[in-house]
Amino acid sequence: MNPHLNKAIKFMILLPMSQATIANADVETKYVGNVKNNVASDAINVASSDGNVAAPPVIDSNDNQVQTVEVKGLEEAIGFRAVRANIKITKEDITYYPPGVSADKVLERVSGIQQGSSNAFGGSTFDSTINMRGFEKDSIGFSVDGIPNGRTTLGGGSVPSRYFDSSNLTSVQVSQSAGEIGAPTNQALAGQINYLTADPSNIFGINAEVGYGSAETKRAYVLFNTGELAPGLKAYISASRNLSQVSYVINPSGTNTLNHVDFKAVKEFDNGADLKFRYSYNDINERSAANVVTLNSFNSNPNVDGYTDSWSKNPKTDVNYRAFYGNPRTDKMAYISGTLPLPYNILLDIKAYNAHQDGAGKFANLGNTYTALNGLTNSIYYRENDYYTNRNGLLAELSGSDGNYFAWRIGGWVEKYQANQERNFYLLTNPVQNQDYSSISSLTSSNLHWHDKTKLFYAANTSKFMDGQLQINYGVTYLQNSVDFNAPIYSNTASKISSNKFNYINQANANSGILPKFGALYSINPTVQIFTGFSKNAASISDPTVQANAAPATTPGIPISQMDTTKAWDLGIRKKGSQYSIGLQSFIIHAEQTFASDIATTLTKLNIPEGRNVKGVEVNYKQGIGNWSLYVAGTVQQCKYNLSGVDGSGNPSAGFIRNNSDCVGIANKNLFSEVSYQPSSALKLAGTVKVKSSMAGYYANPNAVNSGVDETVSGVTLLGLNMSYRTSIHTFGINVENLTNKHYISGIAPELESSSSASGRYFIGAPRTFYVWYKVGI
Repeated sequence: MNPHLNKAIKFMILLPMSQATIANADVETKYVGNVKNNVASDAINVASSDGNVAAPPVIDSNDNQVQTVEVKGLEEAIGFRAVRANIKITKEDITYYPPGVSADKVLERVSGIQQGSSNAFGGSTFDSTINMRGFEKDSIGFSVDGIPNGRTTLGGGSVPSRYFDSSNLTSVQVSQSAGEIGAPTNQALAGQINYLTADPSNIFGINAEVGYGSAETKRAYVLFNTGELAPGLKAYISASRNLSQVSYVINPSGTNTLNHVDFKAVKEFDNGADLKFRYSYNDINERSAANVVTLNSFNSNPNVDGYTDSWSKNPKTDVNYRAFYGNPRTDKMAYISGTLPLPYNILLDIKAYNAHQDGAGKFANLGNTYTALNGLTNSIYYRENDYYTNRNGLLAELSGSDGNYFAWRIGGWVEKYQANQERNFYLLTNPVQNQDYSSISSLTSSNLHWHDKTKLFYAANTSKFMDGQLQINYGVTYLQNSVDFNAPIYSNTASKISSNKFNYINQANANSGILPKFGALYSINPTVQIFTGFSKNAASISDPTVQANAAPATTPGIPISQMDTTKAWDLGIRKKGSQYSIGLQSFIIHAEQTFASDIATTLTKLNIPEGRNVKGVEVNYKQGIGNWSLYVAGTVQQCKYNLSGVDGSGNPSAGFIRNNSDCVGIANKNLFSEVSYQPSSALKLAGTVKVKSSMAGYYANPNAVNSGVDETVSGVTLLGLNMSYRTSIHTFGINVENLTNKHYISGIAPELESSSSASGRYFIGAPRTFYVWYKVGI
């Protein structure tokens, strides 16, 4: 070996990390001196401790000490070593964002994902949208620490970001192909997202955060780390409070309050076993609700949304008072998990959990809206959709390995789920001061109940060939689902009077059959890999789908026996170098789904068969240049509806989406890019560019007169800035989102896809938003 190269390698291995190195930063700064500048290029193959390739030292012409930058997260940025399409959002990536950012927001960094919200830093309620590879968020699987999240269906759905404080988030694992064998979820047709929370530290400590920004945004957070209480036992507890208002409205009424508590304890045993317990409590009181708008009203004035923000004492105006609306709720989740080594190199993993939600969807009506309320035409009635869900589940997995050909896993998941929804109307008595309403319901228009059982079984194995150069992962899953639906009070007419209320019932009992999943990874050399994969995916029966087929108990509905399915193919190539990594992957997805469409003037629904074909290309790139770092994630895709039973113009007999037309709410192109500059170990500057092309909006119903016109939502380019300065225990920062103050539509409500009467269901994006923050850790 070249003696200069040998000297350089030894020096780099022995050199301790500078004390000025920033923990959890995107780059590490190292100083290398007195090394000749003729170091051979072989140095790029020296692996660093985190698995990235170490950079060769940079030497000036006088052999002086030169600062070099080692870019972290090169492998995670492209999913290096993953058999399938896979991206990891690391703790270093998350540090770009301010304290309290929604976990939804950080998903913008992943190719194939389009994220939007009326809040500049993401949301966890009605106005948050996530699309992946041509599918909405109710077709994406979500989990927290491997615990299944439940369905994200609008209304009483479960949103994963409510189950942890984002300051306790350590990484996000994203599999765009949904090919992960055994991932527990009800709805992973397009992909799987797993949020991982941090474990407690071995050292006692206290972390605190405060923040203040536009739209009266305020945050306070504190975390207590116990350190090691006993051998192998440690824990933490955190509490936070967040306040905000609707951002795009001038002087909106009300304030949204979010209180959150996380607790986690870990016990590690000498034999390698561990035991974990985690509990999360989330309470949202929403009194500054975001609304949906029509495209015409947005183009006329992007700072209004149809709600009013002052009390006029005119019921016809005050029925739109913002503080009446919103989705207040309480979310709780607890789990206990354990890992136990067994004889013969076998490992047993078990998780048991409970997730519970109580919430409401708020609305207001004038008394004459419903026949039963006639005579009170000048009174405002408050409508409340009360949601209740309770999920209990158990997961178990056995895994082991024996040589190159067997690295196996077998496991299962069982969950019981109960959900209730009740719609009541109350007379408002003192809405300005206390939002009081009478304790006795004047009308109950629906009372819905679901009892759901889900079972998942899987088996997988990974085999290595050619000294590990070729890896093949293969396996099968089997999903079984049954649902009982009962609605003792259910109205099928506009008047909703008692004589038109029936007891509606229905059932679903379906299984996926055997779902094959295959992935292969071939390493051309230590820095270049190609991969390919195929997976057939299925989703359990959604609550609205069972509801849509319901009928009065005297004439039971048609039981559901088919699951939504997709077939997904991936092909890609990855390359990593000393200071860069790049991944290019293509995908094709064919889906067969059922959507529950609202029937105008009733509370009932109609199931509409739908298919879609999606294909596209994704690129991920990360580069270090001196003190600079660049990250890019981009997607070009095409999503088209594929319908059967259409007429000569491609129009279905029911619903309004059209054969071979663009999928509603899915942009064909999107790009996220971050450029960061770190002139010292303390100071970091960064900027982002987020680009989304135009997308299909509302399609006029071809079978209904005066149903509107076809609409297209314009694309947008958003710029962001970040600056942070860190000392030994303090960090100060400022973030600016939507720097140029663009007016734009952030997303489309899902009803646009399934309801012929839902024209004008768009969310307004956040304007320019400033946020300053401070962190301290002792």
